[in-house]
Amino acid sequence: MIKLLNTLRRFRRAERGNVTVEFALVFPVFIMILTSSIEMGVITIRQTLLERGLDIAMREVRVGTGANYSHDQVRAMICDGAAIFDDCEENLRLEMIPNNPRNYTQLPSTVDCVQHGAGGSEALNPVRSFTAGQSNELVIVRACMLYDPIFPTSQLALERTTDQNGKSALVAVSAFTQEPR
Repeated sequence: MIKLLNTLRRFRRAERGNVTVEFALVFPVFIMILTSSIEMGVITIRQTLLERGLDIAMREVRVGTGANYSHDQVRAMICDGAAIFDDCEENLRLEMIPNNPRNYTQLPSTVDCVQHGAGGSEALNPVRSFTAGQSNELVIVRACMLYDPIFPTSQLALERTTDQNGKSALVAVSAFTQEPR
């Protein structure tokens, strides 16, 4: 019994391993901050490039008087401008809705994104609305892009996950007035 008490006293006074305890407490927090910072930087770059691609495509649609672009053509233009996304055309979904600026109606609060089923990428919902608009008409465009997070188990990625496959969504909105023909 005395030997056990002496061993416990020595253990209590010993300072070996105190750095390990500090490391074990601080390291997970440090890694969480590091991965969240990297994830946030990548999200910012992706959001910026999605908005850039949308702006470039909408400039082409707006100025290309007389051209009647399809959903797939506009999606291809956006993907050309936002070159960072993998499988861009399969993961991008668009809505193009004419709106009266004098009697503005709000866009639906739910954003349609491409959904990935068991057989791969497929648009489970039909295109909600894709109307290029008439001359001098206000048109609002909303793009939803699904992407895979860099660190899918990081706290930031887990909070942004939007579908059952762990993909997160970025949404960009643009508006333009159709030029006269």
